[in-house]
This record gives sequence, C-alpha cells and structure tokens, in this order.
Amino acid sequence: MGGTSPIAVLYISAMRYLLPTLGLFFALNPLQSQSLTSESIEVDGLNRTYLKYIPAGFDEDSSLPLVMSFHGGAGNANDQLAVADMRSLADQDQFILLYPDAYPEPLEGETNWQVVVAGDLPFTVPTAHDDIGFVDALIDEMDAAHGIDLNRVYAMGYSNGGGFTFDLACRLNDRIAAIGVVARTMYIESYEACNVTHPTAVMTILGTADFISEYNGIVYEGTEYYVSAEDSHQLWIEANGLETTASETEVPDIASNDGSNADLISWSSPDNCISLEHYRINGGGHDWPGTFGNMDIVAHEVIWDFVKDYGLSGHLDCATSSIEVTDGASKLEWSVYPNPASNQLNISTPSRGPWLCTLFNAKGQAILQKGANQSTITLECRDVAPGLYLMRASDGNGESFSTSILIEH
Repeated sequence: MGGTSPIAVLYISAMRYLLPTLGLFFALNPLQSQSLTSESIEVDGLNRTYLKYIPAGFDEDSSLPLVMSFHGGAGNANDQLAVADMRSLADQDQFILLYPDAYPEPLEGETNWQVVVAGDLPFTVPTAHDDIGFVDALIDEMDAAHGIDLNRVYAMGYSNGGGFTFDLACRLNDRIAAIGVVARTMYIESYEACNVTHPTAVMTILGTADFISEYNGIVYEGTEYYVSAEDSHQLWIEANGLETTASETEVPDIASNDGSNADLISWSSPDNCISLEHYRINGGGHDWPGTFGNMDIVAHEVIWDFVKDYGLSGHLDCATSSIEVTDGASKLEWSVYPNPASNQLNISTPSRGPWLCTLFNAKGQAILQKGANQSTITLECRDVAPGLYLMRASDGNGESFSTSILIEH
C-alpha cells in the first residue's frame, strides 16, 4: 500500500485523542500499587516487551492458566493495565497475567497490533515483525518459566487489541482456549482466513454507538474493513456448531446515568460444552465497560468469569478422555485431550512428576517423546502421520498409564 489508508488515519487520530484523555482519568484515579515486572523476549531478532504479574501466593508446583490482555491502537501495556487491571482477580483465582506491547510500525511509529503479515488494509500492511509469532513465543516462555496450564491459555483485547485477539483465535487457534473482545468486530482479513481447529469459546462486548469500530462494520469507498457484529458472531456460531437460536437477557441498568444499557445474548452448543456470549451495549461507544463508558458491567471481570471455564476441548466439565488409574487405595485422575488430536495432544497428570510421555506407533516404535516437571504436558503432533497410536506416561517411581490416541489432520 502506498500510504496509510483513510480508515487507519481516522482510527489513529481518534486514539491519539482518546488515550491522553484516559491518561488524565487514571491520573486522577490512582491504581492499587502492586508488584509488576517489565520483561522482554527476543523474537525474530527484535526485542519484544511486556508486563508480567505473578499472583500472590503462587505455588511453583502448580500449573496456572495464562491470561494475555492486549492494548488498543497507539497504546502500550501500561495503558491496558490502567483500563483492565486484573491483578486482584489473578490473586483471587490464581492465574499468570501478561500485558504485551505492540511493536512500533516501521513507517508511522505507531504501536498497533499487526493482524496479518501481508495485506493492504489498516493494520495489515507488510511489516518486519510477526505479532502472532511474538505471542506464540510468549506462551512458550511462560511454559518454560512457570509450567503454565497449556490447556487454559486465554486472550482478551481492546479496540485494535481486540481485533488482534480475534486474529489470535483464528491463526493461533491450537494454543488459545477462549477469548474476550471489547470494542472491535473482526477485521475482514481475519474473517476470511480464520482457521478454527477446536471448540473456541468467545465473548464480545460491543457498543451500538461506537464511532471508531462501528457495530455494523465499516465499508469505505466500496472496501470492507471490519465485518459487522452479526457476521463476526455468525463465524463463531458455525465454527463451534452452536444452536442458531440465541437467548437474550437484559442486564440490570445499575448505572442509569451512563447513557447506555446492556443485553446479554448467548448461543450454546446442543451439549452446552461451548458457547458464544455477546454483551450488546445499547448506546455504548468505544468503551471498556466498568472503567469508562458503560458502567453496568466490568468488562475484564465478565470476560474472566466466562473464559476460565473453558479449555482447548470446550467446557472443563466436558472433558474428552478421562482415565482413572488405581494406585493402591487411591484413584489418580488423568485427562488426555483432544482425542482425536491434530496439532497438539495435552496430557493432564495428577502431579508435576517428573513425567516422561511417549507416543508409540502400531509397530511399537517410539516416534515422539517429551519429559517435563509439570502437571500438564503438551506433545506437538503437527508432523505425526494420521493414525492410531499408544500414548504412555511414566514417572521415576514406577507409576504409569497409557491410552489410545487417534491423530487426524
């Protein structure tokens, strides 16, 4: 693209106005002082930065969920922390919390999440950096450092960060269990290239009067930039096999002077193992509800309450392969998911091990093996030929179990 598109100029101009306004708001409303660390990781030769919060009382022998919260366009990690401070939730429910930074664009210098690495629409221009690769590396870094629960990796984002969250769910789907998106429908390029490989729970929070990310999408001079809320939702309804009839509930209008009210619209699968939930903020703008704009809900709280119940195979109460192994008088609970598997196979064990997990083919040959000192182990199956395999996990004390696994691509 020869220059920045009119839609991108409008968006960046609006965010340049909005972010300083928010900065003044939070300067007058100081945040609770908590311990954060500023971290960095090198990805493709670039120094990528992020904020990390480890919850109070963290047990190094536990495998905690990971939550990543992505800032809006022209913003940074501290902006998103101010908008969606989840540290008390992390302490309460025990999860590791990250606020990543977008990398400055090479031409404009703006910190926007790049939705794809090639295209000609806003935030899809070719760049020297790969934000999807950055997040993929971050997940690996958190797993290496803290032994996270790879079955429970969640993403949420605001505005441009929300569009990027959709893109993560489409292009890094095998690693993201569930998402929450605020103030953004799907970019057309994410929408057209979305590849959903597992049941993916989605929550959206969208204002019907959003002047930056319009509820009905944006078409400019015949080019579609963002699809409508309806089309965004329809993609996830179809991808997850949800019932087409939704339930709708009026949210109590507890803040009657905020100029808006909310409805909760929900779609579920026939077995209630996966769902899509949409908070429609009637009269709401480019808000992060509960922090600014609509005050009937707190966006990051309702997102966390929603996503925390889901793993890569859907609702945690709908585990796919659960195995009980009797060890004397006790029963040890194992879970293997998904089964059939495609790109990844997750093994949830009763303890942190150390465990050695091995995948055997029909000839009894070990074709894949991984050792780990954590309770959730992930085997990468992308390069494993389709077929029936035996997965065996064993520790150094003679404890072991095995189960059949079907690999499909």
